[in-house]
Amino acid sequence: MLKSKPFILALLICIVLSIFVFQKRQVIFQEGNPIPFAIAISKMVIQDKEMVAVEPTDNEYPYLVKRGKLEPFINMMEEDGWTFVKRDIMANSLTFEKGD
Repeated sequence: MLKSKPFILALLICIVLSIFVFQKRQVIFQEGNPIPFAIAISKMVIQDKEMVAVEPTDNEYPYLVKRGKLEPFINMMEEDGWTFVKRDIMANSLTFEKGD
């Protein structure tokens, strides 16, 4: 069993993937668990959506939009009563105000 070619190939692939994930762990896990983001990206690609919600964590409700396509997110926030104030490209942020 240990000398069969499929087993050795599968073991080699697992080892290489483990080394890659270990070496790139700061990048892969910089936003926390990458699985919800991967699921949201796959929904965006497969369903051809402009914007998708990512699973909320710790009082954060992240959304993903296609690069440069912020209008769907801004429109959604304005429908919820928020007013778009500014976009800070250097900080990679959008500022909204609510009139309450």
